[in-house]
Amino acid sequence: MKTLLLTTLVLALSAAGFAESADEGAVRAAHASFVAAAKAGDAVALGKIFAEGLQYSHSNANLETKAQAIAALAKSKGNFEVHDQTIHVYGKAATIRAKVTAHGANGPIPLAMLQVWVKNGKDWQMVERHTTRLVPPAAK
Repeated sequence: MKTLLLTTLVLALSAAGFAESADEGAVRAAHASFVAAAKAGDAVALGKIFAEGLQYSHSNANLETKAQAIAALAKSKGNFEVHDQTIHVYGKAATIRAKVTAHGANGPIPLAMLQVWVKNGKDWQMVERHTTRLVPPAAK
């Protein structure tokens, strides 16, 4: 019985160590709102999600302002999936790293993505986004 109690206590403490903080959850929700708005081409929602001074960098080295990024996403309705996302919060700043698969005219494009978010009042807003094209795995 003592072993069962001790095992349960260790597992509970381990799970608590991996629990998501309120800010991590809020950043995750803000990112989910970004993904939904980008895929829908929702310029109004993107305008609220993107901070003033946003720098939105693409894997081809194209750098867009907030207005340019909103216009491009509203027109293209982003076609991508996010994989293996990690979030780190540092006070009123947060980073999101993820693998992304963009779907273009020439097929899928594997990317590494980094986003920087800041807490403005009660809302998290994206201030930086950068992607790097990954070399696709060799065909077997």
